[in-house]
Amino acid sequence: MKYILYLLLISPLAFSYENINDCDDIELFFISPQDGFVSESQKFKIEFGSKNIYISPAGVIVDQLENCVVSGHHHLIINNAYDVKSFENKPIPYGTNILHFGGGQKEAELSLLPGKYTLQLAIGNYEHKPIDRNESNEKYDPIISKIINIEIKP
Repeated sequence: MKYILYLLLISPLAFSYENINDCDDIELFFISPQDGFVSESQKFKIEFGSKNIYISPAGVIVDQLENCVVSGHHHLIINNAYDVKSFENKPIPYGTNILHFGGGQKEAELSLLPGKYTLQLAIGNYEHKPIDRNESNEKYDPIISKIINIEIKP
């Protein structure tokens, strides 16, 4: 009888623990531009979208978020200048084609020379380290967007 009572008491905890680590609803994406965007102008607006991500400035630690809601800020990687998946637990560096939006910005105006470009978003924590979707001993899975392709016409 004690064994059955023990199972009944810990079963909800086991179920709840499993749900805490199931964070498939975290998404990072571009609102604009869309994949295949072509512009006659070198300047264009870029908007970042997210689901279950609380956008916060760099250097700010956010406590007590709901399960499967993470906190961080956007980084824009142009032309595959940095492979987030290859540098686990390392801050995203600054660079010509690695833009940090540490103020918590959700949009910006970009100016790019004519040419073809790839764009990807990565979410970084208060220390600019990519946020791992799993936060456990599972395979490193940083929260990044799909890569989109754009073109700026001369």
